[in-house]
Order: sequence, then C-alpha cells, then structure tokens
Amino acid sequence: MISIILAAGSGVRMRPLSYYVPKVLLPVRGRPVLDYLLRNMSDLEIDTHYIVASEHLETIENYIKKTGIENIEVVRGLRWETGGDLSIALEQIGREEDAVVMNGDIVTDINMGEVYKKHAKSGGLATIAVFPLNDPQNAKRFGRIDMDQESWITGFNEKPPEETTGEVMVNTGFYIFGKEIIKKRSEYLVPKKFKLEIELFPRLSRERKLYGSVSNINYWWDVGTMDSYLKTEEFMINGGRIIPP
Repeated sequence: MISIILAAGSGVRMRPLSYYVPKVLLPVRGRPVLDYLLRNMSDLEIDTHYIVASEHLETIENYIKKTGIENIEVVRGLRWETGGDLSIALEQIGREEDAVVMNGDIVTDINMGEVYKKHAKSGGLATIAVFPLNDPQNAKRFGRIDMDQESWITGFNEKPPEETTGEVMVNTGFYIFGKEIIKKRSEYLVPKKFKLEIELFPRLSRERKLYGSVSNINYWWDVGTMDSYLKTEEFMINGGRIIPP
C-alpha cells in the first residue's frame, strides 16, 4: 500500500508565507502539517508515502532527509488540479496497488485505518471519507455527499451554491483508491487537468462504484488561506469548533 499527498498547488492564498514554506510543511502547534497527515495513517502499513509538489521540492526533500524519515518520496506535479496531479503522480510512481490519497493542506484527527477497512469490505473502486455536519452556513463550503442505505455514494455536489438544511455528509478530502481503479487509470485517470471532485467522483457515483465511509472526527481544518491557517493554529492551542466559521 502507498499514500499520495496532493500538495502541488501554488499556495497563492498563503502568500507571502508560501514563497518560503510549502503548505505541507507549515507548522501547526510546532509540528508541520505533514506530521498530522502521517498520523492519520498510523494504523496502516504504508510502504511509501509520496508527496506531489510543484514547487519547493528541494525544501521538502531536505526536511525529510533531516528528520530521518526513510519511506517518503517527492514527485513533481504540474498544478493540474487534484485529478491531474494524481494521474501524473501515478504514472511517475508506476505502482498498481491500493493507495491512500489526501489533500496536503488538512489538519484533522481522522483514522484512515478505519476507512480502509470499510473500503476493503465494500468492493468499490474508490472510497471517500465523509463526516456529518449540521451547520448549514458552513456545509456549502464542502463537497456535499448523498448516500444510499448501503453507503454507496449516489450524488457528489462539489461545494453546492444553495444553503443546506439539517445534517449533511461532507467530503473530508481523504480517499482510498483501490488497485483496480489504478490498474484502469487509462480509463479513469488520464493525465490532463481536471478535478477529482468534478469529473471522476460524479462518474463513479453514477456507476455505483464509489463508497462513502462515515468518520467520527473531532476537528477538521484546512490551511489553504492565511485566515484559516491562523484559526487552525488557535484551535490546536486553545480548542474550539470543528471547522472555521
């Protein structure tokens, strides 16, 4: 099993900080975001972690070398959105096995070991880790997930414009891609610029091949903007709400 951390964005919304530090290495309570992501996978036997980056590759490699972590490699992305950079990474990696895939700017306490167990039982090509959110104002910031009684995803609405009511399932940005879909990447993951959330996931849901794993998490934060980054730091020090207001 491998993991792929998608961190090839340009970090425009984090400038000027991102001129010097890649988002995946931003410190949160004294630890880089990368440490939190690795902790999310601590219950899994990951052979190699791959970080997909489009800039600061040498900075990331130097950090890995200095910390003595031996099973992390850096591959180059092209800022082709989540789908494009994942497809490019898979071609470079050249391995056809189960992969844990995640966005590289998230700090949460999700347990991907539990998500993988559900994925393995489902028989789906891919699994999205989701969590329930009963907050109409914030729910529209996330990809909203519709699921049937067997937890197959029947609809994927990437950040719908309309305000929701009641509890909804939302996308955590953590996924399992089974080896079968990676073997079929010429069909599903062709190297081009595209978003998983807009092209691939809706297609898989229509084919009934996309599973939803409900996760009970205590917090979920992204560090994609300076405002959310500062709020993440405040939360991790003092405690607070599950997502930024």
